[in-house]
Amino acid sequence: MTAVPAHRRALLLVALACSALWAALLIMPHINGRAGIIEGLENRSIDLRFTLVGPRSASSDVVIVAIDDDTLAAEANRTMSGRSLLGALIRNIGESGARALAVDVLLVEPSDADEDAALANSLASTPSAIAAAALFGPDGKDPASLIWPQPIFQDVAGVGLVNLSTDASGTPRYMPLLINIGGEHHQSLALRTALAFTGERAVFGETQLTLGDRHIPLDQGFNMPLRFSGPEGSVQTVSAKGVLAAPMPNALSGKAVVLGYSASAMGDRFSTPFDNSTPGVEIIATAISQLTGGPTLRRDKQVRIWDAAHGLGLTLLCIIAIVVWPLSRSLPIALAMIGLSMIALTAVFSAGVWMSAALPLMTTIPPVLVVGAMRYTQERQQADRSERAVASLRQFQSPALATKIEADAEYLTTPIEQLLIILFVDLTGFTGLSQKLGEGGTRNLLRTFHLFASDTIEKRGGSVLNYMGDGALAVFGLEMDASTHAADDALAAAFELARSLSQHEIEELPDVFLGCRIGLHAGIATLSRMGVESHQQVTVTGDSVNLASRLMEVAKTEKAVIVASADFVEALSGSAHNDKARQTEVSIRGRDGLVRVLAWTQDVIT
Repeated sequence: MTAVPAHRRALLLVALACSALWAALLIMPHINGRAGIIEGLENRSIDLRFTLVGPRSASSDVVIVAIDDDTLAAEANRTMSGRSLLGALIRNIGESGARALAVDVLLVEPSDADEDAALANSLASTPSAIAAAALFGPDGKDPASLIWPQPIFQDVAGVGLVNLSTDASGTPRYMPLLINIGGEHHQSLALRTALAFTGERAVFGETQLTLGDRHIPLDQGFNMPLRFSGPEGSVQTVSAKGVLAAPMPNALSGKAVVLGYSASAMGDRFSTPFDNSTPGVEIIATAISQLTGGPTLRRDKQVRIWDAAHGLGLTLLCIIAIVVWPLSRSLPIALAMIGLSMIALTAVFSAGVWMSAALPLMTTIPPVLVVGAMRYTQERQQADRSERAVASLRQFQSPALATKIEADAEYLTTPIEQLLIILFVDLTGFTGLSQKLGEGGTRNLLRTFHLFASDTIEKRGGSVLNYMGDGALAVFGLEMDASTHAADDALAAAFELARSLSQHEIEELPDVFLGCRIGLHAGIATLSRMGVESHQQVTVTGDSVNLASRLMEVAKTEKAVIVASADFVEALSGSAHNDKARQTEVSIRGRDGLVRVLAWTQDVIT
């Protein structure tokens, strides 16, 4: 991991602390099993995971006998009362060999005595559990009282509660296996039926119910998370119409049978992840299936602790990535971590563990958005500073050099030697002019000279490396792949510069025109950085540079404006100006022998 600047380390510490505090505010209610602001999102996410994982087979030991539309529409059943219909069904279910029976019908009101007696006799013939319901107070949390079936039925069958724990949309999420009313725990209809079917004793622990060698995971308050098998009909279902006609031992023998209404005009219906309208009898049957061998769903205290660790860990990892790395890299990494987290949660859910998806999303996304916005602001400010720095760099370096340094910060840390066209220029008579112009006029004069030099040289592809008062050093052919026309460009720039300066009128001295001397040479030179680590400049050195500089002295003695070495002339691709030059051999201060040069005077330039 790259070193983190001090200001970003401070941001990292603050972001981690604030993110951990935000996560704690969401985690504490979740661990304690209290519904919080994430409940709605969690319900939608669990429905999506049910859909992605797909239907699962319910326990084959559970069968629904559904009093459906066909049953109620049959001519033979239209004249039967509800109690007579139930009595006939229960009798035939018993004769079919059912091992246990759950009646998902509230037998609250008294009816005809003979019909009630007949129904009671039918219930007595099979291990049965009949429905009761808890009534809740205004807060909807604490049960206040019970709706019991008629005593005649309580005497012959067990009684179990049919209450379900639903979310705000009405989708059942839990089956309360025990409900405490007035200090007494009452069993659910599903649990009563499962106990009758298995013959086992229920042993409740903090996080599970044990039935024989089977362990059913429970959430807080003895609530069993519901794992829906699929849409309506996923639990094996037979129509009560067929059972009324005759016992059905092939379908019901040895089974836990759940009897209830599924007719469209009767009975309670619920939305599930697989279906918008599932009869309550199928929800009860699903719970019995989980208790008797069907797929279960684990969501207990330990799972909630895993949720907390997952949410906090994901949040902190994403925040570290956002702060440490640039947003262009860290945002995709954070999104990838969140995406992989959701995929992992779906895989875990497929294995029967309900870990929260809403908690890690809510602990992670808001801090990532906030810290990401802060990092974006930082990076934008840094980019603005960099742009200003680049603009400043361009003021101190030629555009070509500035572009190279922008592209490669290590450019010229190791000196390089290459063939260059070297141009020196200085103003003539500058000392006398500065005395006449004074300080302000001299500054204006130099500004004008530098402007002429940079515009003319850079327009022809050259680079001004240094301004030296009334002089300047420039090179052509700086690019390693420079064309062979670099010398031609340099000569054209020299002619244009000399011409422009000679035509420029000094405002303070209207009768005085500027003049200059230019030296041109082609040869191997060394490009390098000079200075200390904290302050460096690009320069060019070598014998070729010295020779080009000395050519301005030759121009003075030869009364010329432009003097070029023979090496420079050989580098020219054409000879357009050569016929205007005077060729001669001269001695160069500090060098042995004579040097052949070409000299152009002012009259041939203008």
